[in-house]
Amino acid sequence: DVTGGVMIQRGNYAFAGIQDTYFAAAALPAESGQFEVHFVNDKLPNAIDQKEDLFAGVAMGGEANNQFQLFLGPKDIDLMRTISPRLDQLVDWGWFGVIAKPLFLALNWMNDRYVHNYGWAIVILTVIINFVMLPLKFTSLKSMRQMSVIQPEVKKINEKYAGMSMRDPRKQKQNEEVMELYKKHGVNPASGCVPMLLQIPFFIAFYKVLSIAIEMRGAQWLWVNDLSRPEDIAIRVLPVMMIASQFFLQKMTPNTSGDPSQQKVMMLMPLFLGFMFYGQSSGLVLYWLTGNLVGILQQWFFNRMADRK
Repeated sequence: DVTGGVMIQRGNYAFAGIQDTYFAAAALPAESGQFEVHFVNDKLPNAIDQKEDLFAGVAMGGEANNQFQLFLGPKDIDLMRTISPRLDQLVDWGWFGVIAKPLFLALNWMNDRYVHNYGWAIVILTVIINFVMLPLKFTSLKSMRQMSVIQPEVKKINEKYAGMSMRDPRKQKQNEEVMELYKKHGVNPASGCVPMLLQIPFFIAFYKVLSIAIEMRGAQWLWVNDLSRPEDIAIRVLPVMMIASQFFLQKMTPNTSGDPSQQKVMMLMPLFLGFMFYGQSSGLVLYWLTGNLVGILQQWFFNRMADRK
């Protein structure tokens, strides 16, 4: 209920308090039982220009005699575990937590044990992820290559049925002939989407880790001062490198449609990604850039082997 600008909640809480992205103030009751929390929103003068700003406050207890531990500090996983396992819940890993949390633990372990730099930990872990998915990616590349080879035959079928209305019953025959051709050559027409789809869960997981993990806050890598934020220079180098590598990778990838105009449209994809990534955290751009560089190496190797065959 809300009375007089105060929101009151009561329940059997393991802990209660307030938090922002990187810090928290939480009370942990010694015993299970009813716990009362009052959330307050007050206008107070700020320290810079004395103008009134909204400040959040919290009061916890509810009994005449209240006993609880009080945690006030950064949401550092290792630190919170030493205090109470309950505090692990302060870090929300999101929908892809099943990937984001292990990803963070792997980054943390690699940083602490080996490279002592989160930037290089991101690079190494991205390389490992890409090579673990290599068999599936090569299957996709093989199918895409085969699709580009049979495009002249697909074009002949399409030309045979050119000018027919979509309602014409014979139009269905066109689709059947194309699918039969795919089946004959062992081609999966959706194979080109697989590499991109594989990256989406890891992209979201990396985004979450870099957004909420205080360990990434202020983490430096080469010229980057903070991996959790965009580069603080006039022209951000990582997004530019990412766009260039995406263009190069797109150029190396076989054209499965056989349509030059569609290939030109696909070449706009790097510009779209560059626009989307330009304001993202440097760590996230570094992840995608590393994936592109590994992809270029894998595509070069596959193209060379396919040409020999």
